[in-house]
Amino acid sequence: MVRSLVALFVVAALISLAPAAPVPKHLTPKETLYHGVQKGSRWVYADTGAEVVFEATDARPDKRGGSVVTIDRVENGKKTLAQKLDVSPRGIFLIEGPEGTRKPPTCLLQCPVQADTKWSIEYTGRPNDTNIYRATLKITGTEDVTVPAGKYAAVRVEAKISAFAGDKPVYESNSTTWYAPGIGVVKQEGRGWTKELKSFTPGKD
Repeated sequence: MVRSLVALFVVAALISLAPAAPVPKHLTPKETLYHGVQKGSRWVYADTGAEVVFEATDARPDKRGGSVVTIDRVENGKKTLAQKLDVSPRGIFLIEGPEGTRKPPTCLLQCPVQADTKWSIEYTGRPNDTNIYRATLKITGTEDVTVPAGKYAAVRVEAKISAFAGDKPVYESNSTTWYAPGIGVVKQEGRGWTKELKSFTPGKD
């Protein structure tokens, strides 16, 4: 359960073997989006030995100049909601996940990207999980990351997560996530697990 909740810092979200991928030419630094926003985009990951597939099944503009992107997990021909994200130059915000709607939306990545930026979030788990989760996230900078899909210049975000039963802390978990411009999560890892991007296919506008 902890791992599935940590993965929501996700954005599962997600090309070649060339040098570190540059920011798309049509985006200025202030307009950099750290997630794919085209309907039909497809992410394939190696998740601790298993292959998992995600697809953007809907994408529409929001009222603040960003895009609301619905991402489903594809398994055995069936699609189930993985994340609904608000992606804009302000960052990446989780609107909804398998556990329900986030009120207010949870900030997964704060933009514009700046090293040592910190922020805190709080959220609840799935319906049968009564714990409250509090996390502190920190951008440590941009670094080159090599995964099966290629090499990317990605923003590294470290998260420290604590679960509480009422006011009593019950356990802690840490994770690290790397976001590449125009794609999303290219790598994510925690204690005993790793998820890496195998391929990314952008949708067609």
